[in-house]
Amino acid sequence: CSGGLPKGSEVKAKKSHSSRSSRAGLLFPVSRVDRQLRRGHFAERFGARALIYLAAVLQWVTHKTMDMAGKISKRSKQQCISPSHLQMAVQKSSVLKQLLQGGVPRRSGRAVPPSKPVASLPKKKTTKSKKR
Repeated sequence: CSGGLPKGSEVKAKKSHSSRSSRAGLLFPVSRVDRQLRRGHFAERFGARALIYLAAVLQWVTHKTMDMAGKISKRSKQQCISPSHLQMAVQKSSVLKQLLQGGVPRRSGRAVPPSKPVASLPKKKTTKSKKR
């Protein structure tokens, strides 16, 4: 008789439960973004990556805003970030300003802007007085 396990039973390895946020390396909760989107009835279905991407964008916007507001509060020799510091941070950053006003910020140099149609250019007159 061997000291092993009986043939009929299998040993199941326990899966470590980790959140979607920790698997994605984010601090913002992906599950909460998922819940809010489903409650809002924005669409019938959401891709798993879309939720992670949205949480990452929200985390980036928050990080950038708080970082700039913290620098502004340090310059004004205050220890706490006030709403006016947040407002100044948004006003100083062109990307945040455009994003929070409802526009989509675009990076310069990334994509070629579409060419605008130009009215027909006047044709150059050819000169026949060329002598050799």
